[in-house]
Amino acid sequence: KAVDPVEWSVRDVVEYFTEAGFPEQAGAFQEQEIDGKSLLLMQRADVLTGLSIRLGPALKIYEYHVKLLQRSHFQDEE
Repeated sequence: KAVDPVEWSVRDVVEYFTEAGFPEQAGAFQEQEIDGKSLLLMQRADVLTGLSIRLGPALKIYEYHVKLLQRSHFQDEE
């Protein structure tokens, strides 16, 4: 898996969330074909409503994973 999430494939994204403890929810990223680029562009609403994931896990995924990946990715570019 590439270090920079922007280079992740859909499979890398699914693996990431599976390893992070969200194997059930990882399937939603697969179904929606979310790759690394798409993941870094996701807004809170996309995760909460666009993926058909239950609210609790969706909030955790967004707060602890998507936001962190975005923060580290976009800080590296500056």
